[in-house]
Amino acid sequence: MKRIVYMVILLMISILSINVSYASSATTYTMTIDSKGNFVRTQDAYLPETVLTTLGLNKPEDMMFDDNDMLWIADTGNKRIIEFDTFTNTINKVIDSFFIDRDGEIETYNFKEPRGVFISNRGLYVADTGANAVYRMTTDGELIEEPFVSSPYAPNKLVVDNRGNIYVYGEGASNGIVQLSNKDEFLGFFTTNKVKLTLLQQFYKRILSQEQFDRLAIRSPQTFSSIFIDKNSMIYTTTASTTEDAIKKHNMQGGNIFNNTISQPDSKDIYVDSEGIIYAGMSSGAIYVYDASGNYIFSFGVSNEDSGKLTEDIAGIFSKLSAIAVRKDGNIYALDSEKAFLQSFSPTAYSKGIYNAIKLYETREYEKSIEAWDEVLRLNQMSIIAHNNIAKSYLQLENYEKAQEHFKLAGNRDGYSESYWEVRNVVIQNTLGAIIIAGVLVYLLSKALKLVNNKTNAITNFMEPIKKPFRKKLGVDLLYTFRVMKHPSDSFYELKRKNKGSLLAAIIIYLLTFVFFIYYSSGKGFIYQMVSAEDLDLTALVLGYFLLTILFVVANYLDTSLHDGVGNIKQIFIMFSYSLGPIAIALLTTALLSHVLTYNETFFLDLIMMFGSVWTAILVFLGIVETHDYSGKKAIKSILMTILFILVIIIVILIVITMWKQLSTFIELILKELIRNVVG
Repeated sequence: MKRIVYMVILLMISILSINVSYASSATTYTMTIDSKGNFVRTQDAYLPETVLTTLGLNKPEDMMFDDNDMLWIADTGNKRIIEFDTFTNTINKVIDSFFIDRDGEIETYNFKEPRGVFISNRGLYVADTGANAVYRMTTDGELIEEPFVSSPYAPNKLVVDNRGNIYVYGEGASNGIVQLSNKDEFLGFFTTNKVKLTLLQQFYKRILSQEQFDRLAIRSPQTFSSIFIDKNSMIYTTTASTTEDAIKKHNMQGGNIFNNTISQPDSKDIYVDSEGIIYAGMSSGAIYVYDASGNYIFSFGVSNEDSGKLTEDIAGIFSKLSAIAVRKDGNIYALDSEKAFLQSFSPTAYSKGIYNAIKLYETREYEKSIEAWDEVLRLNQMSIIAHNNIAKSYLQLENYEKAQEHFKLAGNRDGYSESYWEVRNVVIQNTLGAIIIAGVLVYLLSKALKLVNNKTNAITNFMEPIKKPFRKKLGVDLLYTFRVMKHPSDSFYELKRKNKGSLLAAIIIYLLTFVFFIYYSSGKGFIYQMVSAEDLDLTALVLGYFLLTILFVVANYLDTSLHDGVGNIKQIFIMFSYSLGPIAIALLTTALLSHVLTYNETFFLDLIMMFGSVWTAILVFLGIVETHDYSGKKAIKSILMTILFILVIIIVILIVITMWKQLSTFIELILKELIRNVVG
């Protein structure tokens, strides 16, 4: 019995003595984007695997895998390049110096500050920032040729294309990426970041000459933070301190192929695997993953800043991520330059399923791709990337209804518009004959009914009960809005002088316009409804409509009371309400047409809204002229003063609300203090 107890105690001591880095869910959580463009958590795409702290690294800055899956690391602080076997976790080779054979005389040199490393079948390339040179050597450290000099910029990282041309970016090289030929010839700058002008600089650019502007505004583009080249010699770059075009894929002319990829403002390194999947490492520790077109798939990882001040190292947490590399089996390796360790992440079934489905789509195996994406949906039913790519596959298979369904689930309005266009074309082609026949029949029937009515008056008698309500006072007053739209000057005169229209009809028109406004804001077709109805701030819409319109009426009355306007507040409200006819019709028409039009017909909706808005504005202007007996010039002045009054009233309301909040807080504190003193 004592022996068993002794063995149990010994086993527990052995377990506790093992040094293990544990990973919590907080260190690996994966984020993606939902159909509304918000970041949401999804299944784990990668899990922390090995944390190597025993390599003796010191401020490592760069790394890449060779064709044999050996990892080459630029161990900058130790002034060396190492070859590391990630399968056995052993260092195969250390290169801290290089030599050149000059006719039998061996000259040896040491690295000064190797910050970039690149390896290909042409040799091992090292960007030595301290020596201001790029070296090409064998993997045994023998210099193949004299060093490439990239002066005046100290080389930081580099890549080499299939022809041996070298692309280097250096510290503070605002002119862009230096391109050198395989014969040490300076070919120019391959690409550079565009200069971003502030609003003030844009204003200066408009009013100053080019020479004056160049002297006043010191402008320099942001420098790159990393560079990578894929097997097809396509160049990829990252740029820190920005989220706009932070991740780029360059064409042969240096232009950016991607369209504003999703990223963080601390993009540090980039890597592309053999399947075209793009990985971007952020300095804070997050890793973003994109497809070959730059579409964001997901991101994972977390930094010490996000997880709080940690007193111990945890797997998956970085102090300062400096480089990433991806092995052929999909494992991601990341360097921490501050704490000098190498961290690996292994892909889960979720990420492997996504990559497999993307590959099948790229190879045009659309049906298999759909099956693969269905497997992804079993892991995450609301995976937006899955629905989006299923829709793309159905689109290629010409199953437009299914594509439309999945594009809607993915929130992809461009794709939905494209598939809906095809669905609508099919419907039109199938029903065009029937529509033409129906039109002809309706025309012939109307002619026949007209002949019958001329002889028997039956149609007139039938329509009489239907028309009767519209002949009553309220019906006539409501329909009067169409006369206002056609003959505004005469109509506004009649509204004021001849008792045409009514306050009740004006209120109904005003409220009906509000109903159309709400329907336009929340009930448009999917393509044009950018914010779903459940996410709309209905309170803001209601208050905005009533506050602005009522303020216009009140402010106009206040202004005209000071400037000899003859209209009273009731007449102003009636005039304003009857002027809303065009915009009300435009709101309703646009909302209805948005359910049957695609992005290709956006022009028509914009035209309708612009026409309705301008027409209403003209009616309001003419209404002010007639209601207050103003000239055109005085009416314009009245409108401008009305807008000024509205702004003043809004400012006063905001000040009162703010002061009331402060006063109520102050009173609450006093009451609490009194209660505490009395009770206590």
